[in-house]
Amino acid sequence: MLLEIVSGEYEMNTEEQIIDLDFAVSQLSGNQSLLIKLLSKFNAQYENLEHELADLKQSQDFKAYKEVIHTVKGVSGNLGLNALHLSSKNLESSVINQADIVEPEANFLTSLNQTIAKINSLTDESSEADSVTAPKSSRDLLIEMLKNNEFITQDKLNSLLDDCAITETDKQELLNAIDDLDYAEALNVINRSS
Repeated sequence: MLLEIVSGEYEMNTEEQIIDLDFAVSQLSGNQSLLIKLLSKFNAQYENLEHELADLKQSQDFKAYKEVIHTVKGVSGNLGLNALHLSSKNLESSVINQADIVEPEANFLTSLNQTIAKINSLTDESSEADSVTAPKSSRDLLIEMLKNNEFITQDKLNSLLDDCAITETDKQELLNAIDDLDYAEALNVINRSS
């Protein structure tokens, strides 16, 4: 789903890459929907980070400032947010070494904003893809199974039929046709009952 949507879009060096989707999905054992949730949570948590860092800098709380950057570095590394991870490492190093942080902070904020924008784009695309592939109705699923001559367990069949709006007479005819493995007749029954 997600990887299909963005395939080929991220063909750059790993260090320059905003999001390494292959890595991120592999970190989650292939669970793309979990990745989308985690990326959305990341955005919600860090969308106001620029203001938080400015407040910490103004109050000269560089210990808390470094801790925030360190946390972003870890989270971004685990989620395959490569550009942000790299800029977090550079900014954290500058804070630890008490070096000038103007340039590393500017690079960090640029990476943060690009990452948030890219995540928004990905989650929007994923939502659109999910809405395009809406779940099939029980009737459509049953028709598909019959057309493919699939074996349907009694429990599955009962569940599908409970959700289909067909008369008891048609339901009984449909059950008889399926029991006889006469899927063509079963299709005739379900199609005429619609």
